[in-house]
Amino acid sequence: MNEMEMVRQLQAGSRMAFEQIYERYYAQAYRTAVFMTGSRTDAEDVVQETFVQVYLHADSLKEPAGFKSWFYRILTRLAWKCARSGRREIPDEDITVRADGEDTGDGLSQLLGKEEKERIRRAVESLDEKHRSIVVLYYFNDFTTSEIARITGCLEGTVKSRLYAARKKLEKSLSEETGRRRTFRAISHAD
Repeated sequence: MNEMEMVRQLQAGSRMAFEQIYERYYAQAYRTAVFMTGSRTDAEDVVQETFVQVYLHADSLKEPAGFKSWFYRILTRLAWKCARSGRREIPDEDITVRADGEDTGDGLSQLLGKEEKERIRRAVESLDEKHRSIVVLYYFNDFTTSEIARITGCLEGTVKSRLYAARKKLEKSLSEETGRRRTFRAISHAD
């Protein structure tokens, strides 16, 4: 069954359609919420509340084709609200691996991949919520700038501007960390 048909059935009250939508969206929604809130526990709460809101208010969605944007608008707003509460933890495991269930490759490449992912995660978490949400939606969820504009309620130009600013901040953060790592290696090899 295609997504529009599932949404129509959900709007008609079908529990089976809701379960199919849940299965289709859960992993990506969870990963998005973790990046936006900085907390696995908060992310689980945000995702759960998002699905509750979707189930309760599906009939208010005028166009089933706009479901994905509508879903992520709810998720993003709930994640922003949760992130503003100030509770943040540093995840101790690779969120993308947990959410996607991917764990392939040899040990060394996994270790190097985890280190790189950890560097990127820390850099993304250092962004303010509006820049972080744009980056997460664009790079980790493959939304277009026009879709992100609909999700966040911003103009597309604002999304592009925030994405540009976020890229610059990430570039600076990642290059500073690389510089610190090189300095540490040089000092430790000099001993």
